[in-house]
Amino acid sequence: EASFDIKLPRRSLLVQFTCTKCDARTERLINRVAYERGTVFLQCAGCQVYHKFVDNLGLIVEYDLREENGVNTCTED
Repeated sequence: EASFDIKLPRRSLLVQFTCTKCDARTERLINRVAYERGTVFLQCAGCQVYHKFVDNLGLIVEYDLREENGVNTCTED
């Protein structure tokens, strides 16, 4: 009689996030390896917008075009 008692880690993670555009609460299952080592985008259930969740590879570069073009982002009354 053979038995296996191997404790393997779960392959997926349940993540919850609130959309910054429509304030909808969304739950998604994601791959653990992608979360720990890769890039993960999640789609909002409310407005269908994709949000960058994690970028361990540095593939996505974010910068503010207003700063490059010299636009004043501070509004004075």
